[in-house]
Amino acid sequence: MIKVLSAVAAIGLFALASSQGMAVERTTIGNVRIVVKTVTGTIESDRRKIQLLDDIYHNMVIETGDESATEFVFLDETKMALGPNSRLVLDRFVYDPEPGKASFIMTATAGVFRFVSGKLPKMSYEIHTPTATIGIRGTVFSVIVIPGDTEGNPARVNVTVEDGVADIISCLGEQVSLMRPGESTTVSMNADGTCAAPTPPGPQPAEFARLLAALAL
Repeated sequence: MIKVLSAVAAIGLFALASSQGMAVERTTIGNVRIVVKTVTGTIESDRRKIQLLDDIYHNMVIETGDESATEFVFLDETKMALGPNSRLVLDRFVYDPEPGKASFIMTATAGVFRFVSGKLPKMSYEIHTPTATIGIRGTVFSVIVIPGDTEGNPARVNVTVEDGVADIISCLGEQVSLMRPGESTTVSMNADGTCAAPTPPGPQPAEFARLLAALAL
């Protein structure tokens, strides 16, 4: 009987230690400043509704519903806003002023986003999308991601700079730099699954401007 009780106690302690270890792994990287309607955050299988001032963590998936939006601020004062029907993965955030140690990586898979860079060295920022990767040099910009669908419409990603410089590199390695306020480029997916070259810098197409208008935080 004593052996059985000892075994049960050991299992309980192991479970407690495991749950504490999981809690420790949830490193806070910022918090939520605006919530409009339905916004959720998921880490592994733990999905919950996000509330105002909630913390956000490494590897968290942020999603918004219809007519929903959110904005959160990272530890380095970087700001990210999401419009309706958006999905973002917070892959990695390391707040360190040394360029070789700082890291900010995220993946935008669908929706409308507005990004304002913070205090991290600019080379630390990297934003992935279905058709391109975005690097920045002190920047305010918007990203609109239209995923491919079952009807054969290809994925498209539009990037528009409001301030600073953004470098957009397609999945085939072709690059374009947006250097003036209002400059925009679009990278589309080809029928064979490869990426088309980024369009030359120019005004944001009306289709994307209408979608961006939904992000009115």
